[in-house]
Amino acid sequence: MAQFFKPKGRKKSTSNYVLTGTADALDHQGRGVVRLSKQGKNRVYFVPQVLPGETAQFKVTGQQNTELLARQNASEERRQAPCPYYEDCGGCDLQHINETHQRRHKQQVVTELFAKMAGVRDELPWHETLIADDWQYRRKARLAIYQRNTAEPMRLGFRARSSKHIVDIPQCAVLDSALNRVLDDLRSVLYEAQIGPKLGHIELIKARDVHLCLRITQSLSSEQEKCLIAFSSHSQCTLWLDDGQQITSLAEDVVCFDETIDGDRLVFMPGNFIQVNAKVNQQMVKQALNWLAPQAEDEILDLFAGIGNFTLPLARRVKSVTAVEGVSAMTTQLAANAAAADLSNVHAQTFDLSTDQVSRLLKKGFQRVLLDPARAGAEKVCQGIAQLEADKQPVQIVYVSCSPDTLARDSRWLLDNGYEITHISLVDMFVQTHHIETMVSFKKVV
Repeated sequence: MAQFFKPKGRKKSTSNYVLTGTADALDHQGRGVVRLSKQGKNRVYFVPQVLPGETAQFKVTGQQNTELLARQNASEERRQAPCPYYEDCGGCDLQHINETHQRRHKQQVVTELFAKMAGVRDELPWHETLIADDWQYRRKARLAIYQRNTAEPMRLGFRARSSKHIVDIPQCAVLDSALNRVLDDLRSVLYEAQIGPKLGHIELIKARDVHLCLRITQSLSSEQEKCLIAFSSHSQCTLWLDDGQQITSLAEDVVCFDETIDGDRLVFMPGNFIQVNAKVNQQMVKQALNWLAPQAEDEILDLFAGIGNFTLPLARRVKSVTAVEGVSAMTTQLAANAAAADLSNVHAQTFDLSTDQVSRLLKKGFQRVLLDPARAGAEKVCQGIAQLEADKQPVQIVYVSCSPDTLARDSRWLLDNGYEITHISLVDMFVQTHHIETMVSFKKVV
């Protein structure tokens, strides 16, 4: 039997080690950057909840990742986190910095990424940050739940930092007050009706009304459903059940819906994407319309359109809107929302916007384009725009991004091919966290 040489794999380190160092900056996730020299090599470590100027003891858990053990001093920028669960919960990661410093840091992150990835050396044309409430702003969240059997206590809350462990949280400081109000009663009914072991997670939604969607992993008994219906009536909320195949309501003739800036209904289902910060979202849509400057005879392209957050307001102001979404169920909902608003000038389509199909669509020629992609960004779209004949390129583009690195990457395609940035602003959608929403307006240079 022939034998072949097989090199031995590297042994993985099974033991973590502890280091001490002083942070000199924050990284893009709001972690302290600690630079140390070890065995003649310069190494960089990212330490959570540590600010520049603070010396910390930390355990190395990966090549650059760490776990904070202790801080030896406190920066002048540090504050006591208002939430009592902050040290353990993985939901927020910037509560130890006040909101002014949070926004300053986020703007610096975007500036640095545009310099590094888009080649922008000049000062960006920053506009005022869009802000609303710093607390109790989140209208959609997913609660983790764990109860292996009814003899065990139930944990209901959010995952701990870098862990699958669930931090039991009776009240959440960033959650909408209407959602916080139902948590105690929800916890009680799940425990008393012994429903906990049959659940995977719970989605909380505050739209016009409060909606709770329970992901069930085992069928509920009729008695358990009765308990949930009684809870729903008492707490004045709507309950939905998601069995992994379909989502159904425990009440009849119930819909989830948001409203556009014009008062049109945006109906959606639990699980559909909606912006988590309602007040900031309204400001964002208005600013997008202002920057895009749609004209009555324009044919607009709205990409990554979702359920119509931007589509319907645009359709009320232009000749037509071609709205493209990658998820067919959301395209169907968008079309239904447009029809319910009596908007016949919306053309909803479904296809993958990371394929060559987007280039064929762009060649039809649109005066203005709006992009609102997920974290993966819209590189294929920006490449397609860059490669268009000059007379086919849109005169105005507004790009709404929840990931500044992919935004900067995609922007280079536009900046290197006939566009300039006319406006840029932070959209502080996720206060108390490192997540960054940004809006940029590009204008075709004549």
